[in-house]
Amino acid sequence: DQARDTIGSRLPPEWRVRVQLPITTAESEPEPDLAVVRGPASRYARSHPGPEDVAFLVEVADTTLVRDRGFKGRIYARARVPIYWIVNLVDRQIEVYTGPSGPAEEPGFSSRRDYSLGEAVPVVLEGREIGRIAVKDLLVA
Repeated sequence: DQARDTIGSRLPPEWRVRVQLPITTAESEPEPDLAVVRGPASRYARSHPGPEDVAFLVEVADTTLVRDRGFKGRIYARARVPIYWIVNLVDRQIEVYTGPSGPAEEPGFSSRRDYSLGEAVPVVLEGREIGRIAVKDLLVA
């Protein structure tokens, strides 16, 4: 998977990419396409990572775009996942959501920034930018 390999190659060794595996929130166990979590893998042998273990989540969206922006975004915002990316294959851009509301009547993210071809998305771990990834490197050809 293009996004997994591209993101994984930029991470320091204490972080890892989980692919289509659950995270545990207070209300559910969603399975994001990618989750960047603290390692090592053995840390999750008996339980799934929680929002406190997550640097950011990624959904790759074509036919699921509306669901990923709405339903999934609300789940992640309610759980206080700090950063949520949508690899938007329809519009060929990366949508980065930050500022989760946490539990609220209408949970959401306070900020959305779209990155288009020719731009690079910042990779942020625990509030610190560790590098950038070109949008073209995340989009499947």
